[in-house]
Amino acid sequence: MPRFHAPGRANLIGEHTDHTDGLVLPVAIDRGVTLEVEIGGDAIELTSADAAGTVAVPADGSRAPQAGWGRFVAAVAGELDALGRPAVGMRGELRSDLPQGAGLSSSAALEVVLALGLCHAAGFELPPLELAALGRRAERRAVGVPSGIMDQAASVLGRADHAVLLDCGSLAYRHVPLPSDHVLLVADSGVRRQLETSGYAQRAEELAAALPVLAGRNPATVDVEDLDELLAGLPDVPARRLRHVVTENERVRQTEAALRDGRLEDLGLLFAAGHASLRDDYEVTIPELDRLVQLARGGGATAARMTGGGFGGAIVALVREDRVAAVEAAIRDGYGAEYPQHALRLHRCRVADGARRLSD
Repeated sequence: MPRFHAPGRANLIGEHTDHTDGLVLPVAIDRGVTLEVEIGGDAIELTSADAAGTVAVPADGSRAPQAGWGRFVAAVAGELDALGRPAVGMRGELRSDLPQGAGLSSSAALEVVLALGLCHAAGFELPPLELAALGRRAERRAVGVPSGIMDQAASVLGRADHAVLLDCGSLAYRHVPLPSDHVLLVADSGVRRQLETSGYAQRAEELAAALPVLAGRNPATVDVEDLDELLAGLPDVPARRLRHVVTENERVRQTEAALRDGRLEDLGLLFAAGHASLRDDYEVTIPELDRLVQLARGGGATAARMTGGGFGGAIVALVREDRVAAVEAAIRDGYGAEYPQHALRLHRCRVADGARRLSD
């Protein structure tokens, strides 16, 4: 039976910039969603090894469940139908080793792997970035979240041992080598959130209120030195939202340069500045994430910051291989003492290739 895999992603830097066509620097990780199917019929019938029940929807996505992960199945099928995919069904099982709600894009991996399977079932091909854009539309269709394209693009475009520098406006991208002696450590706070019930949409609205001062310019093209003048007439909250986005785009550029030049000390400063901006200007961190970043840096991580949409989830840290055990111990001991009510999970991740068919 055909098998497909789509990885989750950890975003190194460039947070909350994608939905204003900004710059991001994510990686695909060696955890994701796998789909094994039999092709045929006029319905999509799937079980999940990680969620109860069976989802059954028409192959064209014309009828969707009211709740649960079946919404994503119907949304992906519906978006493919709109592009002309023949309504060929499939039956099979989904398996995931991605923690849901941890900011590692479990929903995007699900959308991408479903799209791969459904395209294969109908002999219907989409270029990688068109498949990513379809996943983005499906996310909005399923749960109404005004997300950007980064999560799906990272899942599709990932390359082992490289980050993906993506311009979410032009969709131009390039791969950036990562330090060969470093491990990607993800520390999951155990605090769960769902984007549709968090403050994600509210932050997008607050940012939108500030955009008119740019007179149609993309925030990624704004010089940081011009910010004070641009923000002078704005209320405090929209001004801080826009300041985060403009400065974060610049941090992405500087992070790429630091990685290419091997300036690892600068990476620590850039990640720290990005986390502070997410905490103070965009206001999407929580005390647990702030503390995890402090513990990771104190334990010897080269760089650490919140990753994902915020309001819970995880941090990502770049850690030299010979320091991983020490950083893990510092995080585990410190976090456990302060937040014993949360189930901390530490994941050593390999930076992996993007979505693909595993077998026929």
